[in-house]
Amino acid sequence: MPLAFLSLPPFPPLPPISFSSKLKPTSTTTFTLLLKPPLLSTSTAISAIGPDGKYYPTPSDEDPPEAPEDSMHGVNKFQQIQRQASRARKLQEEEYIKDQPIFLKALEETEDLPHSVNNDDSGDDLFGEIDKAIALKRQEFIKKGLIKPSPNKKPEPEAEVADELEADEVVDLEEINELQGLTEISADEGEEESAELSDFEVSDDFSNTFDLDFDEFGKTKARIAEPKFKMSLAELLDESKVVPISVYGNLDVEISGISHDSRVVESGDLFICCVGRNTDGHLYLSEADKRGAVAVVASKEIDIENTLGCKALVLVDDTNVVLAALAASFFRHPSSSMSVIGITGTNGKTTTSYLIKRMYEAMGLRTGMLSSVAYYVHGDNKLESTKTEEPDAVLVQKMMAKMVHNGTEALVMEASSHGLALGRCDEIDFDIAVFTNLTKDHMDFQGTEEEYKEAKARLFSRMVDPSRHRKIVNIDDPNAMFFIGQGNPNVPVVTFAMENKNADVHPLKFELSLFETQVLVNTPQGILEISSGLLGRHNIYNILAAVAVGVAVGAPLEDIVRGIEEVDAVPGRCELIDEEQAFGVIVDYAHTPNGLSRLLDFVRELGPRRIITVCGCGGERDRGKRPMMAKIATEKSDVTILTSDNPRNEDPLDILDDMLAGVGMTMQDYLKHGENDYYPPFANGHRLFLHDIRRVAVRCAVAMGEEGDVVVVAGKGHETYHIEGDKKEFFDDREECREALQYVDELHQAGIDTSEFPWRLPESH
Repeated sequence: MPLAFLSLPPFPPLPPISFSSKLKPTSTTTFTLLLKPPLLSTSTAISAIGPDGKYYPTPSDEDPPEAPEDSMHGVNKFQQIQRQASRARKLQEEEYIKDQPIFLKALEETEDLPHSVNNDDSGDDLFGEIDKAIALKRQEFIKKGLIKPSPNKKPEPEAEVADELEADEVVDLEEINELQGLTEISADEGEEESAELSDFEVSDDFSNTFDLDFDEFGKTKARIAEPKFKMSLAELLDESKVVPISVYGNLDVEISGISHDSRVVESGDLFICCVGRNTDGHLYLSEADKRGAVAVVASKEIDIENTLGCKALVLVDDTNVVLAALAASFFRHPSSSMSVIGITGTNGKTTTSYLIKRMYEAMGLRTGMLSSVAYYVHGDNKLESTKTEEPDAVLVQKMMAKMVHNGTEALVMEASSHGLALGRCDEIDFDIAVFTNLTKDHMDFQGTEEEYKEAKARLFSRMVDPSRHRKIVNIDDPNAMFFIGQGNPNVPVVTFAMENKNADVHPLKFELSLFETQVLVNTPQGILEISSGLLGRHNIYNILAAVAVGVAVGAPLEDIVRGIEEVDAVPGRCELIDEEQAFGVIVDYAHTPNGLSRLLDFVRELGPRRIITVCGCGGERDRGKRPMMAKIATEKSDVTILTSDNPRNEDPLDILDDMLAGVGMTMQDYLKHGENDYYPPFANGHRLFLHDIRRVAVRCAVAMGEEGDVVVVAGKGHETYHIEGDKKEFFDDREECREALQYVDELHQAGIDTSEFPWRLPESH
């Protein structure tokens, strides 16, 4: 193999790393994560004369160390907590069952709610409100037949009705009151219910009303605290080492925030006038000023004398260059307090991020995540953000500061070519760099494939310290050697691959299905057996990348397996849509030629009757991949429907025309077939349709689906919007598929045969 030499020789023991040396362990773990060792003071001499006056000689260095006392009796702290929790849960269950008759009896003895109180909404009497709530709950149980109404209920004093009734009428009234709210049941059911109530086994309705989830008992969602930062403008410039061209105004003005978006500026913020591809921040100084900006960093001459609150102006050569440095300094360089894993590559970054996050959490570390799908402080504590694109340098530093403030110990983040090229990651102290793969993408931004590769390589160029940095590389990719050569060549490399068996981490065998992926992984430390809910051959690469990271940091093998298996699915990544239909429906983010090809290859391995694919290409993006996407889709799918995918300011039909070039057609050629409502198949028997409305395309694909087929909707995945012109509307492929399945089911129930639709071949064919 040409890349066989990339694999390390028999895997050497990795030198101790502080994974990070920036981390301070907060709990005792059984694995060696090679954290920075504590410093021992040697300045204080230890006396050999004890308090009793006797001489106690210092043990020789050659003497074996004394074994520490086993104060835990062979049970580690985690197991002790588990046992205590189990005992507490059992006691809680016993007390709950034991107290049920008391609770029922208490409700039976409660008086019915007077009609006058029931209509009183004053809310002034707190205890009255409590009594009212209890009485209303009692009435609810009476109506359900769980408890009996009060037999001695007296009428209202002001309504002297009972005195005017005859004796037999009074008896009838009491019987009516007793029967109110009771339901009619059969004799057999009545006997069963009596037996259950005699043992205080209440009905499902009652248990659901007071349902206690003992597994969740005692668990509370962590309260995420918001850190506060303040410093003077002079201190910020000094900390960030930004050298201004000139300074005007009062540098001692206090800064309480930092922003380069005038729409989110708050009182006390420093406003940085960045120049973007479509706009110039210098044009929005007045808006930032109105919102409370107290200082400005600009690269052009600006007059701040007429502003409302700006007290200082700092002129620099390029505001885009200093943005990351100013943000990192203002938020106290949060990445230096965490172990940071950066993942770069064209495909697989998001799924690999989820896998590594869960693996680190299985090792007992609070782990945050910044991905294109979601942001997490740690655990399941999600950070809400209105941004749908990759976070800018200020937002990245702000979110990392919040993570550190709330005890996060490690961070997994995607490092895209955009983020690396634009300097968003310049002030992030990465410890581990992961390379997944490299294919054609973002040519609209990078210009050439070489520039795209160079942007990705910036992450690996920071791997310079062999004691704590690690490189994780997929050596099945032809660009592997280029990434391994970045940075310090002495930094340890852990390789992974599916085809190259010389990789440190590679599969011995694997099995794919529509419901799970099973893989046997060989590592330098042993063989792992992993069963994952992530589907497809491409996800095996993601699993191998996560395993390689675990090997690099010395994680226990059981923690690697447990963490990876906890990830059942990633939003919009080969996500199954199940509405009990007779065919499969998969939604995936695949929006590149390579990503779509790998996705369809996986689906074909499942042996479906037909593959029906819906895909499109974004407007104002790389036009070169449009014909490639259509060519791959039509070659690897039995039926392809080309459609719209965020056309932005381009005409959707022009985008479809570009895609049709991949199959040797033009829009005019396609429309000629539409005149006869017949679209002939290609030479390979595959068929092509197009519709510029994505919702219609999805419904058509689902309506085509028959037993044994798999419908693939590619391009958006987790995204929940559709951009056309200046409008950004809600659109979710997953919800559209669910609605389409219901819609088609209604058509079938109404007797409409979808086989009559124009995509069916005539009987003569």
